[in-house]
Amino acid sequence: MQPYKKWTIYVLSFIMLSLSSIAGMNYVVDPYGIYHFAGREFNYQKSVESDPYLIKAFQVKKYEPDAIVLGTSRAMRLNPPFIESLTGWKTYNLGLSAANPKIDLAYLEYTMRVDNNLKTVFLGLDFEVFDNNYPDHANFKEARLSSFFYTQDLFASLLSEKALIDSRKVLTDNLRHTANYTENRYLGDGSFDENLVYPPNANEETVRLLPTKFQLSSKSLMNIQKIKELCDQNNIKLYVYISPVHAIVLETFWQNGLWSQFEDWKRQVTAIVPIWDFSGYHDISMSSLHDRENYNDLSHFSKKIGNLMLYRMLDKNIEQVPSYFGIRLTPDNIETHLIQLRADREQWPQRDHSILELINNY
Repeated sequence: MQPYKKWTIYVLSFIMLSLSSIAGMNYVVDPYGIYHFAGREFNYQKSVESDPYLIKAFQVKKYEPDAIVLGTSRAMRLNPPFIESLTGWKTYNLGLSAANPKIDLAYLEYTMRVDNNLKTVFLGLDFEVFDNNYPDHANFKEARLSSFFYTQDLFASLLSEKALIDSRKVLTDNLRHTANYTENRYLGDGSFDENLVYPPNANEETVRLLPTKFQLSSKSLMNIQKIKELCDQNNIKLYVYISPVHAIVLETFWQNGLWSQFEDWKRQVTAIVPIWDFSGYHDISMSSLHDRENYNDLSHFSKKIGNLMLYRMLDKNIEQVPSYFGIRLTPDNIETHLIQLRADREQWPQRDHSILELINNY
């Protein structure tokens, strides 16, 4: 064999061995939590740069659940083990931060392609993401959902230099029991980890991000219509609900001059599909933010409240659900409901107060 051929073989062998070692290291450490979730004893913490848009596409294909949860980060408070305990359905939470109806539809279509077991969908609706100018999340990639293997994800998570560096950081944090590079934001079932410690200004940041202008997106409404049609055509049970946002969030809509748009949004979505509405001025939405029993922060209700929502939607243990919590909206009762909502606001002593004052004192 000619010397240059031996040299070529040695170099190629070295490259292949190096790439295999890097890929093996990144797969075992799994810095972004894509391929498996380790136990709480070791390698549980994952990189702060983990991308749920990537992770959940992998996980839902792996688990092939009977039921999924779609929606924004608020939807991540619906607890898959709790759903399974009530129904026996193997459930995965596909909620994604800042997901709009276009993204919900894309992940539903993807799940239907990779999961033959899908029979039930819980879809959470949030007013903000129906704005005509609301952008797609930066991590949303349609190409990821249109192919069985998205090579860009495989390379980025197994063979890139960044993945190798992040693996070292994740190992360091797990060995030292520190959190310099990692956090526990999501559980293996896709739901939110309520042990996460929020930054001190989280509530103020929520208010900053709430809309000051709003134009209802006809495309978003069409995407909800498509979701309903897909579920109907494939015998998939669809539960649609409006999140129980805190009364301060509702008051922000009012003070920003968006109440009529908020009401019209409810009219429009109710005309497409019956909806469970958990929003409003009631004891839960007006509860204190400080004890975090009902709300993880201003924007997100707790899993305890999510359990009450599931009781209501699934018609289980109804005696444990406050009578005011969860109204089934249809075109027949929507106007009565909107009138009552305005009347309930008038009874709230904190109406018209400064939003920042409410956040600090509530």
